[in-house]
Amino acid sequence: MQRKVFRIEQTMMTSERRRAVPAPTHDLIAAHDLAARHKKDLTALIHDGEHRRMTLAAGELGAAVESMEKATHDILKSAEGIDAQARALSAAGDDTVRALSRGIQKQLADIYEACNFQDLAGQRIAKVIELLGLVERHLSAMLRPTDTAAAETKAPEDRLLNGPKLDGASGHISQQEIDRLFA
Repeated sequence: MQRKVFRIEQTMMTSERRRAVPAPTHDLIAAHDLAARHKKDLTALIHDGEHRRMTLAAGELGAAVESMEKATHDILKSAEGIDAQARALSAAGDDTVRALSRGIQKQLADIYEACNFQDLAGQRIAKVIELLGLVERHLSAMLRPTDTAAAETKAPEDRLLNGPKLDGASGHISQQEIDRLFA
């Protein structure tokens, strides 16, 4: 997994830009720029080009569960065949053969018990798959474009200096957007 390192200097505005903007506004612009960078990083985290990474990971886990189920089924089917043959030997043999047959059946019982791992592992993996889906849905919802997408295409300074909003006017930052900047 690739880790991203953020440095303080990455979040700082250039000195030219800072001098051109009044002091209170440059903090909002810096916060907006940081939020935009985080949004880009989160998008990269959940998307890999055309594919959703968490969906792919959940699919891989699902395939692992299916493989475990098939392998466990095959093991149990073979164990049942061995058990049937051990019973037949026990019925047809002398005391020594019956004792060996009981030993085989005891080991088969251990195999049956050990195969319970598949059910428990499958339940745990299903919980992880559910969590991945939940995280991906929440991140995707956070990253969905809002009705202010047109306003975001403007320079950050322009978006923040629009003044009071008239009823029905577009291009102004909403209170929700301000709250998200400071969240």
